Amino acid sequence: MALPALFGGIVEPVLSLTDLAVVGNIGYDEFNPTNENLSAVAAVGLAGSLISALVWIFAQMKSAISAVVSQAYGAFRMRVMASLIPQMIYFNMIVGVIAMFGTWMASAWIFEHLLSASGAILTDAVAYYDIRVLGFPFTLITFSIFGVFRGIQNTWWAMVISIVGGSLNILLDFIFVLGWWDLVTPMGVEGAALASFIAQMVMFLMTIYFLIFHSKIRLMNTLRINPMFPELLLIAGNLVLRTLTLNIALILTHKFANIYGSVQAATHAVLLNLWLFSAFFLDAFATAANAMAGKFLGAKDKFSMELNLKRNLLLSFSVSCLLAILVMTFDQSIMGLLIDNKSVWEVYPIVLPLFAICLPINAVAFTLDGVFKGMGKAKFLRNVLFISTVGGFLPVLLIGHYYSPGLEIVWWAIIAWMVLRSAIPFFYFRMWIRKYE
Repeated sequence: MALPALFGGIVEPVLSLTDLAVVGNIGYDEFNPTNENLSAVAAVGLAGSLISALVWIFAQMKSAISAVVSQAYGAFRMRVMASLIPQMIYFNMIVGVIAMFGTWMASAWIFEHLLSASGAILTDAVAYYDIRVLGFPFTLITFSIFGVFRGIQNTWWAMVISIVGGSLNILLDFIFVLGWWDLVTPMGVEGAALASFIAQMVMFLMTIYFLIFHSKIRLMNTLRINPMFPELLLIAGNLVLRTLTLNIALILTHKFANIYGSVQAATHAVLLNLWLFSAFFLDAFATAANAMAGKFLGAKDKFSMELNLKRNLLLSFSVSCLLAILVMTFDQSIMGLLIDNKSVWEVYPIVLPLFAICLPINAVAFTLDGVFKGMGKAKFLRNVLFISTVGGFLPVLLIGHYYSPGLEIVWWAIIAWMVLRSAIPFFYFRMWIRKYE
């Protein structure tokens, strides 16, 4: 389950990372000769992170519907899903449209006043975001239906859809950004955004096709609210509050990086997008743990739940250590693919070891997140994020900024944040298991 979920989960960061990589290597001095391609890279990284933040915040219905469906699947009660899934889709469309219009209208203000962007970075970020966000409602629905697929223990369809979408995005990036084969005039950051938007639409259509024609789930449209819909909203609501806190922390990292200068902002944009990619990559094990935890909880099989966690923790931790080794070994090749700028190449080695330290800690935190999401314990996860942010991330960031300002402090704050996010759920799960022995 984890292997196909790996490809299904990384699609959103792949879209942003591909856009950033193409823009980072086009020699942007043609458009901005004084800053080369730094402004475009920082802008795409900033706007891409905001898009990912929106997806994380509002796509929590994916985890909620996965928990509900997997528990129903384990208890052989799938008939109750007939009306719940369509109602979930309609709800996500409404929320997605509201979020799209709200942020689209206020994008310039968000980037300038909340994220401290200015000059060419501000202009490029707004241009990229205003196109990319048009696909947000469809991405929201796509990810929510991925949650349905996960609930019925199928992660292959999401993998197929994501591979098609990611491949299309890469091809269109080269066509629209660079003007390959003279099909269009090179469009810069707007072309990167347009490529991602088209890829999002194709993925949405494929997702609807798999749901209707291959899932074997009977769908029923009715005006009567499904009895489980309030429970679904409660789980999703707590996860939204949790993820909102998470993304406020990530936005603060961009804000402080922008304060330290354009080189630091571009370096952080690249590394944080790599961090988000690794997060979605490692989240594949959380996806497997999520689906199986819900199934075993529905079947009241506590032994299998504990075994599920141990196996996923071992796998995710091992893969994360391998990722850290690969990043540290092939750092020059990886950064060379993402950005062509000597100033960034001089700065990133200072922060890269902290990035690598993060990965194994992330693996533990994300796997435990998946288990608790599958169990429907959204309130607990919300509280863990609050405690980790207020008790770990903010003190390290603010105190470190006061005494020793620099990009390293931002990444030490992220490490402190992730340590608490992994430690608290781990000990809580041990207590929960012992309670039911």
